[in-house]
Amino acid sequence: MSSISYYLQVVVLCSTLLWFFSRKGKIDRFVLCTIILWAIGVSLIYFRYGPIGQWSFYQNDQYWHWKIVAQLIPQGINFLSVDQLNLLRIPYALPAYLMSTVGFDVTLSLKFVSLVSLVLTHKIANDYLSRFISRTKVKHLWILTSPFLVFFSMLALRETTMALLVAVVFFLPNPTAKICSLFLVGILRPHLAVAILFGFVWGWLMKRAPRSWYFATVAASALIPIWVGTLGFSVGNFLLNNLPLQLYQDLFLKSQITQVFSSFVGLQFLTVAYQTVEYTTQSILLIRLIFPEIVFVPLLFTSTLLIYKRELTQLKLTIFSAFVFFVAVSSGTEYLSVRQTLPFFPIFAVVVIRTYAKEAVSKPDGLAASRVTN
Repeated sequence: MSSISYYLQVVVLCSTLLWFFSRKGKIDRFVLCTIILWAIGVSLIYFRYGPIGQWSFYQNDQYWHWKIVAQLIPQGINFLSVDQLNLLRIPYALPAYLMSTVGFDVTLSLKFVSLVSLVLTHKIANDYLSRFISRTKVKHLWILTSPFLVFFSMLALRETTMALLVAVVFFLPNPTAKICSLFLVGILRPHLAVAILFGFVWGWLMKRAPRSWYFATVAASALIPIWVGTLGFSVGNFLLNNLPLQLYQDLFLKSQITQVFSSFVGLQFLTVAYQTVEYTTQSILLIRLIFPEIVFVPLLFTSTLLIYKRELTQLKLTIFSAFVFFVAVSSGTEYLSVRQTLPFFPIFAVVVIRTYAKEAVSKPDGLAASRVTN
């Protein structure tokens, strides 16, 4: 494909998305900003690295996704095989494959799916927040999380699609949509779906504790999911990989607890084996200077746990315990990174905004939404 053709496709896709999200000729300025940044970003990446070199920009998993769409899916899909759906990452790759069949570049199609996922995530979280706080505060969602998420939408990776599915699970009131999204999360990253299920059960139980026990429930949510996640990693290996049912890490290992809580300050890379880190420490710290939300969003979310709000207790403890459980499982692998935890960022940000917002909106559907999601 020629460069001109690629850039024309970028223009066509961005124009279509802008038209789709316009309302009576008006476009959300944050959606517009996201799309413009994406168009510039994907064009610069293509210009700098070319059609092949772009697969290795930041994360070389992009080549695997290209291979799925360009070579593996055309060979056929067994929709009855969960293993194959997971291998082919169908919730993310199939829409890109359908785009490629009508002539769009495969890698650009994957990146466009990432962009659409981000825009829809913003809309879902935006609509949810507008039930509780004034519109002037909703813009903080974009400020808190979107710079790093926009960067990821420029890559042929599945993370923004998982962020969308997680947002649906937490913030849409439709039970069918929640269940379907959780199933799709399970296809893309099984232990994330298990972590969310654990979080919902845990949050439901902790919500029933007396007000005076609140900080005890927070402490329990910080520690117990680590040990449950460690056991879950062993059970998962037994069920999925037929490996011996044994502990792969000690339950009370200090280094593991340190590794889990390093995720709350975006410093996971300091606690994993050096062989699994592709970049220098200086390069990774520079990324956190460019995108400080990697550090600030988890920290801000952690700070909300110190503030008791009855209407947010279940939601906060659900997300917190799910995150701790997820990181505990991920720490059993060699892939613990900020990329792994990115799907939590939008829901972290929503909790932060709802906790610190002063202007409350009283709308009839607000209580209903609260009962569903909190």
